[in-house]
Amino acid sequence: MRLIEMKLSLFHPLVSCLCVPFLFSSCGTTGRESSPVPSSHIPVEEMTGYFEETGTIPGHLLKWEDDPSLPGKLLVVVDKKKQMMYIYRGTHRIAYAPISSGRSSGMTPSGYFLIASKEEDHHSYYGAFINADGELRDGDIRRDSPRPGERFEPAKMPYFMRVNGAVGIHEGYLPGHPSSHGCIRVPHLIAKNLFEIAPVGTRVVVRDGNWNIHELQQKPSGIFRTVHKPAAPVAGANSASSGKKELVKSETSVKKDAAAIPSVGEQKNGRLPFSEADAVTPSSSNGLEGLE
Repeated sequence: MRLIEMKLSLFHPLVSCLCVPFLFSSCGTTGRESSPVPSSHIPVEEMTGYFEETGTIPGHLLKWEDDPSLPGKLLVVVDKKKQMMYIYRGTHRIAYAPISSGRSSGMTPSGYFLIASKEEDHHSYYGAFINADGELRDGDIRRDSPRPGERFEPAKMPYFMRVNGAVGIHEGYLPGHPSSHGCIRVPHLIAKNLFEIAPVGTRVVVRDGNWNIHELQQKPSGIFRTVHKPAAPVAGANSASSGKKELVKSETSVKKDAAAIPSVGEQKNGRLPFSEADAVTPSSSNGLEGLE
């Protein structure tokens, strides 16, 4: 059994006092210290701040409470309307967390998918060109070229699980609203734990609200699609391999612990467009909308 629960309030005086030395020691370009995440059977409670690449949204909950003995198949539900992810074994919810999906409509397509491949150390086509003075400019390596004296640093996408072509679930920046190029960004602990327990072929449902877990779990397996990486990069594609071979068949859990990627930004006051109670209560209805 594993329990990870986080809840922060920016206005709590005690938290505010404690966070001052923590932020100064953890938000610089040198990164932040991070203790290895214990094995999944050890109960853990962790409180942390919101960081550009590794944290969660203040005032909202992240929970992981898994029990592999629970009956039923693993199912991941991504709710774009609520900007939340819910993970189930059967109809028992074992985890939920805030996400950031595609910043424009259609960038994160709705549908029924299967995890097509996994790559622990993945990188995006998007990133930054850095010159000798350390100045940055955003770029897409497929269409942009480095200027003299520049190097390209691709955006890191740890614990990448391919869902729909170039779209995948991975650890990433959570500003409190849709902001990705199509991928589904999640907090570090959710990305790492899901990567460990979800083999290739795990079902993923992407919705824009209006769903019911009992109905989703009864959907026939034939409607879930495996969408592999495009043969060649195309406009709007989201990610590229780092050169490390992707896992393309079912495997046992990955046991290697990885340190959280360094924080590169200051604390932000991210907010989701719904209450905390709504965040932990999935959308539901008597029927399901059609999916594209």
